[in-house]
Amino acid sequence: MNILALDTSSSWGSVALSKNERIVYLSYLDIRVTHSERLMEQIDYGLKQSKMTLDDIELVALSNGPGSFTGVRIGLATAKGICMAKEIPLYPVNTLKLLAYNVYGSQTNILPFIDARMDEVYAALYSSDYQQIIKPCSSDPAEFLEAVTGKSIIIGDAVDKYEDEIKRSGKDLIKGLPHQNYPLASTLIGLIRAESIKPQYHFDEIAALDPYYLRKSQAELKYQERQAGK
Repeated sequence: MNILALDTSSSWGSVALSKNERIVYLSYLDIRVTHSERLMEQIDYGLKQSKMTLDDIELVALSNGPGSFTGVRIGLATAKGICMAKEIPLYPVNTLKLLAYNVYGSQTNILPFIDARMDEVYAALYSSDYQQIIKPCSSDPAEFLEAVTGKSIIIGDAVDKYEDEIKRSGKDLIKGLPHQNYPLASTLIGLIRAESIKPQYHFDEIAALDPYYLRKSQAELKYQERQAGK
């Protein structure tokens, strides 16, 4: 299956392409340029390097949040546009589950731990076969860690930021390797293969798909505060 995979859930981002069941292109950028400026450029470049066009793509996969509100929205809008124009399926993946697949084959539980800012994390706890133990949520890091049971590998960009809280929790947590802390578009392709996913094209489902935010944006919260103060 020829797959275009996108991750725009953070300030960095990645684009990957699968051609004839092989990953033939991966672009990862951690530079201060917005996704709106670089995403289509990276998709076009990847297609050219892989000697493909959008007509060759059979599936678009996307990390659909939680993460950067703007980044997720741009990624979803781009994926929707491609899928609707070409009438191909769109497969959205929770960013926390995507991150957990960076340690596929782990013999322990997996704890993805993403910096949500505002002194919170996006987190979840999965078993080694990806069953939810603690469902994805936005939480105070110490409160979430208190609920964790069993030995787990902890990964994500919040691991270093909340290192003290992790140590104080007293939980049996193993830090992943640095490169495992970031969701990657190439991991999306691996996830699809591991789970033998073969989605179908449904226009209405794609049109109705919303970002998986887990909490309201800061702008929405400020608006609610202003409305409550009237």
